[in-house]
Amino acid sequence: MKRDGLAPLGGQRFRCRACRRTSTDRSATPFAGHRWPREVIVTAVRWYFRFRLSLADVRDLLAERGVDVSARTVLTWAHKFGPLLAAEGRRFARRVGRRWWTDETYVRVGGRWAYLYRAVDGAGQVVDVLLRERRDLDSARAFFAQAIARRGVRPRVVITDKHPAYRRAVRRRGWRATHVRTGLHRARGETTKAVERSHVPVKDRLRPMRGLQSVATGQRLLEGVELAHAIRRGQIRPDQQPAASPTSRCPHTRAREAAATFAWLATQLRRAA
Repeated sequence: MKRDGLAPLGGQRFRCRACRRTSTDRSATPFAGHRWPREVIVTAVRWYFRFRLSLADVRDLLAERGVDVSARTVLTWAHKFGPLLAAEGRRFARRVGRRWWTDETYVRVGGRWAYLYRAVDGAGQVVDVLLRERRDLDSARAFFAQAIARRGVRPRVVITDKHPAYRRAVRRRGWRATHVRTGLHRARGETTKAVERSHVPVKDRLRPMRGLQSVATGQRLLEGVELAHAIRRGQIRPDQQPAASPTSRCPHTRAREAAATFAWLATQLRRAA
């Protein structure tokens, strides 16, 4: 392998001495084959996941900076890189606790209501999210199975509302977890207030989107939205060091750190073999 000038999008280009093929630092990443540089794609995706912007808003912001893409292109980037960045973010996230508050909320998918399953731990960190068409036992079981597989942690205590599917799902998994059935409006004891409050940023972000098109693509977008929220709260950091409270940091510093973390996660992506 030898150096062979610069690539059209910047960066060093290399050429294999044996087969004469060329490669760049993008060749082994999911950004290979895209017309625009990685920095442009990551910036557009971060804007769309983090702020209450429509696809047309992101398109216009990019156009102001000399990048002419369609709103559909921005959506394609979000569908592709949202799950990839979210999976990479879980590698560098703080380890979740073993006490989970679990609940589901309504979101609009294809003109119909669907159910978004979410769970948070004692520190307010989102454990996982799963979008399903139905609110039933299979959905509850699928959510817990996915959360445990992704996080590598089995909960000791699961706190939910009184939906009967949760009781059966927790018992079926055989975690030996304690299941607490409660509600939002209780004067004492456990409540589901922690996870109910965590729904608000997600619902606020979905409002400008005017609904999701399908469960599959909606899941991709929601993982990106949750990633942006976790980065903003300092729950994902390149140095894996505990962050200061979000309220104790200067908002300008917090915004710069979030943008830098998003860009750093993009550099960690590698194309699956």
